[in-house]
Amino acid sequence: MKKLFTLALSLFTFSAFSQVSVKETNVNIDGAKNGFEIEIPYADVKACEKELKDLFKSWKGSFSEKKGVMKADDCKDKEMGENTFDVFGTVVENGEKGSKALVAVDLGGAYLSSKDHASQYKVMEQELKTWAIKTATIYVGEIEKQEEKNLDDRKKELDDLEKDQKKKEEEIEDYKKKIEENEKAIEQSKKDQEKKKEEIKQQEGVLQEVITKKEGIK
Repeated sequence: MKKLFTLALSLFTFSAFSQVSVKETNVNIDGAKNGFEIEIPYADVKACEKELKDLFKSWKGSFSEKKGVMKADDCKDKEMGENTFDVFGTVVENGEKGSKALVAVDLGGAYLSSKDHASQYKVMEQELKTWAIKTATIYVGEIEKQEEKNLDDRKKELDDLEKDQKKKEEEIEDYKKKIEENEKAIEQSKKDQEKKKEEIKQQEGVLQEVITKKEGIK
């Protein structure tokens, strides 16, 4: 998954890296064999191995895997003709470009080649190219899903920030209103205190008169 996120940025750079290629060459799969080297852009080895395994199994042969080498015996593919064939494959890293799948097809005594089996070679070449395009598309599709989720998360975070800001702005307005009300209340309290002081002063005078009258009684 780490490579998924690292590649997410590079997907927007259009280059030869984005092209699937299938070429005939000697491949090292438990020894040198004539076969195919398929470049799958972006996809990592794990993803390619899963898809290659599914491809091999689709030919209804007897599938086995040992130390990273896949094999399917007695495969059937009507586009390849009536006879069965054995297929060998493995996947290796291809640096920043993604991965490479190495595939060899044993027709029964001879490995598939463009020189000796032209029509069958074209069939297998097209099937492998279709498979590689599908594999790369699935892989990039997973990145797309993750990046869509990341975008939705960022949008939600922005929405939360905006809501939090609005809440605080409303609180500030409430505080301002409360401060204004308290300031007015304080001013009124000061006036009421002055009046009350006058009332107290008058009441002290009234009380003193009463005390004086009381002291004057003999």
